[in-house]
Amino acid sequence: MASHQQQQSRLLSTSARVHPAYLPHLYTATTKTAPVTRGIKWVPPLAGALAAGYVAVSIYRTSVAAAQQRQAEAEQADLERRRQNAALADAYGDRSSLEELERAMKVYEAQRGNN
Repeated sequence: MASHQQQQSRLLSTSARVHPAYLPHLYTATTKTAPVTRGIKWVPPLAGALAAGYVAVSIYRTSVAAAQQRQAEAEQADLERRRQNAALADAYGDRSSLEELERAMKVYEAQRGNN
């Protein structure tokens, strides 16, 4: 009886089909596609990569423009601060001589009297 079961399983394994009859036809149909359709499958990933690159460049350009704007504002503030310091130095003198100091005292007293 054991030999009969062994022979039956052997017959089953040699006579059974491994795949359905339509699978070999599908396999050969997909490998014989036209060159145009093979190239089309790269379009969505390529479009995604181009879109991501455009977004990255756009963000970079925006950040560079913002940094340049901040730098220009800082330079303008520095220029204004220097102008105010120069105006104060002109008004109060640089105290390098006695005459400059006396003139600075007169300007200070005149401003103090007005306030």
